[in-house]
Amino acid sequence: MKHIYYLLIVSFLVTCSAWAQDPDWHQVPKDTLLEKGADVINMLLSTTDENAMLNIVKQTGTENDILRLKMFAYKRLGMYGTKAAVPVLVEKLDIEKEDFYARYALETIPGDEVDAALCETTKTVKRPAALAGVLTSLGVRGNPQSAATAKGFLKHEDLDVRKAAGYAYACTAGEEAVEFFTQKSLDPALADSGFLLAEIFKNKGEKEKAVKIYDALAAADIKAYQKEAALYWGILVRGLDGIDLLVAQLNSESPKFFGVGLKAGRELPAGVAVTKAMVDQLGKQSDPLRKAKLVRSIGDRKDKESKTVSLPAISELAQSGDVAVRVAAIDSLRNIGDPSVLPILIEAANQTDLPEVANAAENTLRNLPGKEIDDAIVGLLEKGNSAAKIKAIGLVEDRRIISAYPLLKKGLLDSDAGVRQAAIDALGQTAGIEDLPILLDALGKSKSDEEAEKILVVLKSACTRLPQDAASAEVLKLFANGSTAMKINLLDLLKEIGGAKAIEIVNQHAWGNDAELKDKATAILGQWRSPQDLDLVAAACLKLAKESKENKFKVRGLRGYIRLARQFSMPEERRLQICREVYDLADRNEDKVLIFDVFTRNPSLKVLDVTVNYLDNETFKEKASETAVAIGEKLQGKSPQTANAMKKVIEKTANNSVKERAQRVLDKQ
Repeated sequence: MKHIYYLLIVSFLVTCSAWAQDPDWHQVPKDTLLEKGADVINMLLSTTDENAMLNIVKQTGTENDILRLKMFAYKRLGMYGTKAAVPVLVEKLDIEKEDFYARYALETIPGDEVDAALCETTKTVKRPAALAGVLTSLGVRGNPQSAATAKGFLKHEDLDVRKAAGYAYACTAGEEAVEFFTQKSLDPALADSGFLLAEIFKNKGEKEKAVKIYDALAAADIKAYQKEAALYWGILVRGLDGIDLLVAQLNSESPKFFGVGLKAGRELPAGVAVTKAMVDQLGKQSDPLRKAKLVRSIGDRKDKESKTVSLPAISELAQSGDVAVRVAAIDSLRNIGDPSVLPILIEAANQTDLPEVANAAENTLRNLPGKEIDDAIVGLLEKGNSAAKIKAIGLVEDRRIISAYPLLKKGLLDSDAGVRQAAIDALGQTAGIEDLPILLDALGKSKSDEEAEKILVVLKSACTRLPQDAASAEVLKLFANGSTAMKINLLDLLKEIGGAKAIEIVNQHAWGNDAELKDKATAILGQWRSPQDLDLVAAACLKLAKESKENKFKVRGLRGYIRLARQFSMPEERRLQICREVYDLADRNEDKVLIFDVFTRNPSLKVLDVTVNYLDNETFKEKASETAVAIGEKLQGKSPQTANAMKKVIEKTANNSVKERAQRVLDKQ
């Protein structure tokens, strides 16, 4: 089959090659072209024969099939066409559906002959859309010889023609067009072309001409968004000479023009003069929202000179006054601040009565860049008051200031409970195994049960990231001299750590002499969460179930053992083995019945067969019936085992609802 496929490909390529090399293939008539449409397209994509392309372009009709071939031909003429193709292409400029493709080709063919032909065509095309297209192509080509032609259509009655003429005139006339686009009575439809001309001068570095056009557009009777754009570019192109115009917009009553000033102020070149002018305007703004926006605009100027000028004013605004202005100032300090603003931000971050201010300050503190900022935060840890220390500890954690970690450990011994707790929280996120003794020591020296509980939460978080056996060994060291309450907390911690060493320690206390610790340890074995510890926990729970002399702990062992089968992933045969063992060991029916929950959660044909065996047990007949139906409902597909099981359920159960469910499953078999 592969050989046939390859032969077909080779045959097709040979055919294409033959067509491409045939000197007369471009003379093929229209009907043949349409018949071999796919081959023609492939020929076009592989040939540079201009005559072949022109033969297709010359075909009459604009139906979809021939138009598709022409489209490819026009595209190739745009790549390989010469002045010889110009007369043919010009003839197509007034034909709907083809004019666009013809212009595409003409726009890329080199030579003044093309521009002359396009200019001449503007006198003969009849459709306004075609005329607008030709004028647009003149603009694309940008030949100054076309300027006079474009100018002649600037007052044409058709809007699209005028716009296209404006575009062509801006692209071709150069300095000659400045006078036209700066006239007071400029046609609003031509404003975009004025912007284009100004941009051309701007890109060439002829700033004065660009400014003249932008100023004229700003004064013209054009759309509001265009006036705003003209003002904006008028400021930016002037550079530092645009400060007066910038200030005028910042003083404008118009929100739109004020916005122009804000945007331009952000983007003007670096320099003291610009920022100073903007800072001077802060005192002149009576509206808090406008003032806040101006603050943010100043804050976005990140050059060194701007920071030097603006920092004092922004720092002052961050400390008092309108909330919106304070938040804007605090946010701006993220860009322009230095270590001198830390006390301001710390104080603001502690203003719980002003959550917007506090949140802004905390965010700025987290993101204020620089090593000198980190160093200043470390300084607060050493010498700050309690509130400052607590905030600094949080920043150490957020900013991951490694150099401050020794000071965090000192914080565990601080006389202030808030500082101690903050240090514990931070260490819980950053501590390595070498730090665990310090945290455990803090747990042993906790001042209250509440503090101990908080430390325990942090320790649990930390221990999940640490090597299991090493962490358990550190915890074990505290058992020797710890109180019973402390040991109970440590057993909880071992459950979070997991691993063989942790299970060994917990299991020892499950068989120990201390009643409280025994109670806690046996409960923890039944709550173990680490799937990788399945075998060890299963062995510990099974031993309790078999050997414990106290019924309470025997039941806990059984329930912990069956819980593993219910919640942990394991081979089916082992799950069923656990269920059999629990059923045989249990003295109480309420413990035996737990196996059916395991069956329901893990349905299979094998589990269904095991469940059916209990239908003859009078004690568990109804529970087994309900479980078998639940399994049957979950199983997909038909099977004799399922059908037989449902028949037996219908025979055995006295529960009509279960019978009906069993019958529905049976009907699907």
